[in-house]
Amino acid sequence: MSRTSDGLSIARGCAATQGLSSSAVLERTRLPDDEYDVVVVGAGFAGLTAARELGARGLRVAIVEARDRIGGRTFVTEQNGQKYEIGGTWVHWGQPYIWNELHRYGLAITESLSGTADTMSVLGEGGLTTDTSEAIGKELEEVLTAYCDIDGAQCRVAFANPHAASPELLANSDELSLADRFASIPSEGRQRDLLLSFLTMNAATDPAKGGFHDQLRWWALGEYSADSLLKRLGRYKIAEGTSALAMAMLEDSNADLALGQPVSQIRVIDGTVHVQTRTLDVKCKCVVVAVPLNVLSDIDFGTQLSEARSAAHEERHVCAGTKFIARVDRSVGAWVGFAPFPNPLTMVVADREVDGKSVLVGFGPDDSIKLDDIELIEAELRKFLPGISVEEVFAHDWTRDPYAKGGWTWFSPGQTSKVLPTLQTPAPPLFFANTDWASGWRGFIDGAIEEGIRAGRNVLSFLRSTK
Repeated sequence: MSRTSDGLSIARGCAATQGLSSSAVLERTRLPDDEYDVVVVGAGFAGLTAARELGARGLRVAIVEARDRIGGRTFVTEQNGQKYEIGGTWVHWGQPYIWNELHRYGLAITESLSGTADTMSVLGEGGLTTDTSEAIGKELEEVLTAYCDIDGAQCRVAFANPHAASPELLANSDELSLADRFASIPSEGRQRDLLLSFLTMNAATDPAKGGFHDQLRWWALGEYSADSLLKRLGRYKIAEGTSALAMAMLEDSNADLALGQPVSQIRVIDGTVHVQTRTLDVKCKCVVVAVPLNVLSDIDFGTQLSEARSAAHEERHVCAGTKFIARVDRSVGAWVGFAPFPNPLTMVVADREVDGKSVLVGFGPDDSIKLDDIELIEAELRKFLPGISVEEVFAHDWTRDPYAKGGWTWFSPGQTSKVLPTLQTPAPPLFFANTDWASGWRGFIDGAIEEGIRAGRNVLSFLRSTK
């Protein structure tokens, strides 16, 4: 298994090792031709989906990817027979696009222990409390329902279709921050800490920076229930790993692939699109730009974009979350821990056990954990689990990653109204596809596949209209 330049590992008593082995690393670094029907920029799930859909309809497709691997903001590393998901991880049958792909390729699911936790802890102003998951789950259900209930019907009327917000809902919710809404909800003690922890976890930033509207969208996607939402956010994983799905989609696409080729410039010259990297100038009839919102502005499109789209490319979503995986020295059982902002760790979950020892996944806001410092990570975990020792850490800093510049998507107040319609509008012969502006599970693998399908459909319509 080859090693990607992404990620790091640290074993107890050793220096950090940069780069992780992954099946997503491939040798394909050049294209056999310099002219195609369609060039897809980016080999994340949106790009892989678009390439497959277009190739299946007889078009010649090339994928140009900046990284040395496929999968975008997801990839698996395997160590001693264990798979560790470094980026996006969890899936659910309530996410229809990803569920369809698992059936298409015969992939199975497995459960995280935390999805059926026995105990939960809350690290709040009054210190650490631990209780049954039933007791804490009930408190979260009550306070999150109150937080999201803007219509007296648990938001079921105001956000009846989570894939299409009404203008009235946007007018009433989009300008509010998570913190604005939090200030209006009566809560105290552990319940207050639990709500603030959950909101911080979702946006992975200061709740004053995160938009309230995105929380309502997640709530609606989660069937208006904290328990149902948590099942969709963190219970089921792809047993073979996210990289297995990415590989299956690539092999199904028949697309040519160039890795290690960051695209710097895209130009339309006399009706032909030129996609340029430091060493490539690939020509095509149209292009699918499948890169994250926070890096769109790194590509020079010249003057061919509208003023509104150029301005949208300068926008950034606010999620700057930190994620790490820690193998520890004991079993903590089926457990979840919460802590409110500004704690460096907002949520820690026990994913599974290996040889009687827990594998924990930790999340923090605003890139606040130094991922190459095992002693710091251990000190933060000990706030939840006194005396715990960390034996090894696997992580990747997605916020400092030049091809991500952030984690999953969370918009700031007013951003949905300001840029989402523009980001979802094609600019033929340029088309844009990324989970960051999906209609449904924005920021998830499901949203990426949704976007890849939409872009493929729009490209086909465009090419047919120009014949």
